Amino acid sequence: MGASRAPISNLQSPNLLIAISFLLAAFLRFYQLDGTSLWNDEGNSWAMLARAYGEIAAAAAADIHPPGYYWLLKTWSLLFGDSAWAMRSLSATLGVLLVVLVLALGRQVARNRSGWGYFPVLAALLAALNPFQIYYSQEARMYMLLAVEAAGVFWALLWVMEIGDLRAGDWRLEIEGMGDLPTPAISNLRSPNLIIPYSLFIFFGAAGLWTHYSFPIVLAAAGLAYGVWGLGGVLRPAHPLAAERRPWQSLLTFAAANLLLLLLFVPWLPTAIDRVLNWPKGGETISLVEGVALTLRTLLFGPLRDVPAPLWPWLAVAGLLPLLGLMALRRNRAALAALGFWLLLPIAMMAALGLFTDAFLKFLLIASPAWCLLAAAAPWIIGTDSGQRRATTVLAVAVAAFGVASALAVLPSYYQDGSARDNYRGVAQYVAAVGDPAGDLVVLDAPGQQEVWRYYDPGVPALALPDQRPPDRAATEAALVAAAAGKRMIYALFWATDEADPEQVVEQWLDRNAFKAFESWQGNLRFAAYAVGDDLTAQPLTPIVWDNGMVLDSVSLPAGASVLHGGDVALVQLGWSAPQPLDRRYKISVQLLDGRGQVVAQHDSEPAGGSRPTDTWQADEPIVDNHAVPIAFGTPPGDYQLVAVVYDADTGARVQQPGGDVLPLGAVSVARADVPAPVAVIPMQHRVDAALGPVILAGYDLYKQGYAHAPETPLAPGDLLHVTFYWLAPYPLPADWPADETFTLRLGDQRLTAPLAGGAYPTGEWAPGELVRGDFDVLYAGSDRRPVLAVSDDEMPLDVIPVR
Repeated sequence: MGASRAPISNLQSPNLLIAISFLLAAFLRFYQLDGTSLWNDEGNSWAMLARAYGEIAAAAAADIHPPGYYWLLKTWSLLFGDSAWAMRSLSATLGVLLVVLVLALGRQVARNRSGWGYFPVLAALLAALNPFQIYYSQEARMYMLLAVEAAGVFWALLWVMEIGDLRAGDWRLEIEGMGDLPTPAISNLRSPNLIIPYSLFIFFGAAGLWTHYSFPIVLAAAGLAYGVWGLGGVLRPAHPLAAERRPWQSLLTFAAANLLLLLLFVPWLPTAIDRVLNWPKGGETISLVEGVALTLRTLLFGPLRDVPAPLWPWLAVAGLLPLLGLMALRRNRAALAALGFWLLLPIAMMAALGLFTDAFLKFLLIASPAWCLLAAAAPWIIGTDSGQRRATTVLAVAVAAFGVASALAVLPSYYQDGSARDNYRGVAQYVAAVGDPAGDLVVLDAPGQQEVWRYYDPGVPALALPDQRPPDRAATEAALVAAAAGKRMIYALFWATDEADPEQVVEQWLDRNAFKAFESWQGNLRFAAYAVGDDLTAQPLTPIVWDNGMVLDSVSLPAGASVLHGGDVALVQLGWSAPQPLDRRYKISVQLLDGRGQVVAQHDSEPAGGSRPTDTWQADEPIVDNHAVPIAFGTPPGDYQLVAVVYDADTGARVQQPGGDVLPLGAVSVARADVPAPVAVIPMQHRVDAALGPVILAGYDLYKQGYAHAPETPLAPGDLLHVTFYWLAPYPLPADWPADETFTLRLGDQRLTAPLAGGAYPTGEWAPGELVRGDFDVLYAGSDRRPVLAVSDDEMPLDVIPVR
C-alpha cells in the first residue's frame, strides 16, 4: 500500500456552514410553530394523550396507524404538556434530527471521494430549507418520525455496504487518486464491525413498522438496494489483498437482520394485516405527466398552496437535479443503489396504488431526504479534477441558491396563512365571539371532527352527525329537528363529507330548513352559518314575472322592525315557481344597499341554498328559497335597503323584471354593537394593522365587483374593483380627532376621494376603539395593477390586483 495521504480530510467541511444549516433548520421548524390551527388528525393525536399506554394501543387497533407514534407523543407530553406548541415541538425536533441524518448520510456517501467535501453540507442545507419537510415538522402527526426512521434505515444500510466494500476490497478508490485505502472510524480493513450498523438498521426498521403501515416500502427499497449492490460485488473480481469474500454469508446476515426486525413487530402483525386489508380505498389514476408534476411539486413545495407561477421551471429543475445526482454517483455503487431505490420506490408505490391525492401525498415524505441528497450530488457530475473544481463549485452554489429561492417563494406566505391547515381555531374564535351558548348550535359534519373541536371548544353545544356509515337519513334528520328546535343560529363545519355524508343529508336539511348566511373555506374545512327563522311574515305582493320565466310568488320577512347589529343576519324567504321548466341555471342575490346604492352585504346562491337549481324545477312547482344576509362587523350604523337580483349563473348577466333588474324587498336598520367583536375573528383578505393619518387600517379586501366569493377572479379593463377598508379608531380618541376624515385611493389614472365610511357615518361619531367598514368601487382602466391608499400625509401601496 502506498504512502499515507490523510484521504478523509475532504470530510472536514466547514463547521460554520454545518452550524448555520442546523440553526436554520431549527429556526424554520420552530418559528410560528403554533401559528396555524390544529386540524382534524392532530385533534386525534391530542385525544390519544388522555389515554393510558394500553388504551392507546387498543384505540390504534381500530385506527389506520400503529401505536408507536402515539406512545412517543404520550411520553413527550408528560415532559412538555399537551398544548399545540408542545405536541408539534416533537415533530419540529424530529425535523431537525432529519437534517442531522441527511448530513450523516452525505458524509457516508462522500467518504473517501476526493473533492466531495461540501456535498454533505449542501445536502443538509437543502433539507433544512425544504418546505415539504418544514410543513410536516410543524404538524403533530407521525410523518416526520417516519421520515427520520427511513433516513436511519438507509444511514445504517450505507454503513453496512461500506463495510462490505472494505471486506471485498473496493480498490476503485485508487483509480480516483485516493492512494491508500483509509481506515474508517468504525472498523478496520481486516476486522470491520457490523454490530453497530446492523443494530441501527434493526432499531430504525422496527420503529418504522410500529409507526406506519406504509413503512415496508422503505424496507423493500433497502432490500433491493442491498441486492443490486451485492450482485455487483459478486460479479466484480476481488483484490488479492482483500478479506475473504463470502457473498452468501453477507446476504444471509442481511436477511437475518430483516427477520429480526420483523420479529420485533410480530405482536402487532395480525392487527397490521387486518388494518391494511381493510384500509380505506382512496386516490385516483392520473396520467404519467400529471403524476410526475405532482410528485415534483410535492417534493419541492409540499402541500403549500401558494406556489410560484409559472410552476414548470421550478419542477424542471426539481426533476433534473436528482437525475444529475444519480449520474454523479455512477461510480459509487452503494450510494447509487441506496439513494436511487429510496427515492423511486415510494413514488412507484404511489403510482401503482393510485394514491396521488392530497390525503396520500404526505407518504412521499419518506423519499424527501433521498431527493435532497441526490439534488446535492448534482454539481459533482462535472468532476473533481483540478480543472473541473471551479465549475463544480459554481454549480454547487447554484443548487444552494435554488434551495434558498424555493424556500423564499413559499415560506413567507405559509407562515402568514392562518388557513395553511384547516382553521378550526379561527372558526372556534368566531363562534366564541358571536355565538350564544343558550341559543346556538354547532353541527359537525363529519363526526371525526369532535376531538379537534373539543380542543378549541368555544362553549356552544355541538352535535356530530351522521352518527353511522352509511348515514341513516331518517335518524339524522330527526336528530337535526330535535337539536335545532328553539335555536337562533346553527354553525356547520363540513369536512371529508364525501366519506362521512356522501348524500349530503345534513347540508340538504340545513338548506331546506334554515337560512344560510355565509360559508367560507378555512383550508379544507368549509364553515357555514345558518340562521333559524320561524317568525317570518309574508309581505303583500303581486306575483312578479322575470323575463326568463321565473315567478316570484311570495316574500317573507321577520315580523316587526328589523334592527340588527354586526354579526347578525337579515332574513328573507322567497317563494318561486315557473310555469314551464327552465333550461338554464340562475342565481339569486339578496343585497343590502346603503344610501349611495353601494352594496355593503349580500348573499348569493342558487335557490334553496343551492339544492334546487332552476334547471331542475318542474312546471308550477313551489320552491322555498331562504336567504340570510350577514351584517358584517363594522358595518356603519344607519338605514339600509334590502333588494333582490336574479342573474345567469354562467354569464353573470342580470335578468330583468317589470321594475328593472333590482327588486326592493324592505328596509333594515343597523345599530352599533354594544361590545365590539375582536378584530382577530373578523375575516379579511389582507391584515396590515398600519397607522394612516389619525386612524389605523386593520385590513382590507380587494376583488372584482360581485366576486367576494372568488377574490382571485381577474379583472379586465372597464371592470369595477370593489374595495373594503377596515378602519380602527384609536383608543382613546385624540383631542384633535377629525370630524370627518377622508381617504384617497389611486388606481392608475383613476382617483377616488371619500369619507372613510362613505359619508353616512362620519369619524366624529365613532367610538374609541371602534372598527368601521367602508365599501367602495373604483374603475380599473388597465394602466396599473397596484392601488395606492392615502390618508392625510400617509400613503400605503395595496396588494396587486389579479388581471387578465
